[in-house]
Amino acid sequence: MRRLNAVPAGVELRGKLTAAYGWTDSAGEQVLVLAEQREARGADGTQNAALYAAQYTLGQDRPRRLWMLSDGVTRCEFDASAAFDLEAVGFPDLNRDGALETVVGYRSACASDVSPNDYKLILHAGKAKYGLRGLDRQGVRWLDPDSGHLTGLPLPDDCSPQGQRALQAKGWERDFEPPYLPGCYVDENDFAAAPPAFVRFMRQHWFARMRQQEESWLKQQQQE
Repeated sequence: MRRLNAVPAGVELRGKLTAAYGWTDSAGEQVLVLAEQREARGADGTQNAALYAAQYTLGQDRPRRLWMLSDGVTRCEFDASAAFDLEAVGFPDLNRDGALETVVGYRSACASDVSPNDYKLILHAGKAKYGLRGLDRQGVRWLDPDSGHLTGLPLPDDCSPQGQRALQAKGWERDFEPPYLPGCYVDENDFAAAPPAFVRFMRQHWFARMRQQEESWLKQQQQE
């Protein structure tokens, strides 16, 4: 796996390049491109922010797009944001067929305060798409500068409906209700017909990203 400084000729890019990756697997030479775009506030006072991701197969007359992802925030009256989580990008071979799957994560929000973002973790296996969708850990736990104690919803370790209800029953974060507890995804329905290895990997990857976000958020508070 290698990071690319530029995209090959014939690969479409919508927005400003955030990152590009190249690799060769059993399906041939592959490229993944990630791009972001945030527009200036319009005459109506709203703002848009967009994300674009696509995988291309090279080595033919021209690059052939295998899949495309487009998402973001439109007509936001507050501050629109949409950004890839580059540490979530991965290229596993979960079904061991020699053709690597691609994993991308990203957050988006329309907000004027410090609060959790919408967060999506998407796996592509060829043209098939599977995802976990929920909220991240932005602004969930706060460090008391005097006592050093943490307040706010602890990091969930079970996003099943039963697990979220059990955590909610303890009195945490009445502003949030299952299935939207920060740090949890809504469901695993996308994986109902997928190989079991897919959902196992994505579940572990989700919680790893949430733990890292939690650590970064708390570290940021300590530095302020």
